[in-house]
Amino acid sequence: MKKIILLLLTLITAAACQSRMDVSNELKKANSKIYHLTAPYKNTEITITFSGNSFSGFAGVNNYFGNIEIKNNQILIKDIGRTRMAGPEKIMKIEENYIKSLQASNKLSVNNKELRIGDLKFIEK
Repeated sequence: MKKIILLLLTLITAAACQSRMDVSNELKKANSKIYHLTAPYKNTEITITFSGNSFSGFAGVNNYFGNIEIKNNQILIKDIGRTRMAGPEKIMKIEENYIKSLQASNKLSVNNKELRIGDLKFIEK
């Protein structure tokens, strides 16, 4: 019985350690790659790429850029700036919602060619 309990505790500990990813390492995996947004906004041209702790991309009409700070193994997306071009109202709304979602995100993970930032899902181009 003691062996079974010890085995279960070992498995639970191992699973807990695996589920907590190091965000710094995840960010390094994504460095210099271009990712295309696939969800929740489909059929858009939205992209993101990382260079160290900064990022940039195309949000539908405007280019955007900003910085990432890592604190307590979570990301803080800061200082988002963008160009100020106007476009179709529908695309501008998607762009605005995307930027708000990006800024509200605090998790980042990379699995093969898939990048997730909060609820946003990207695929490497």
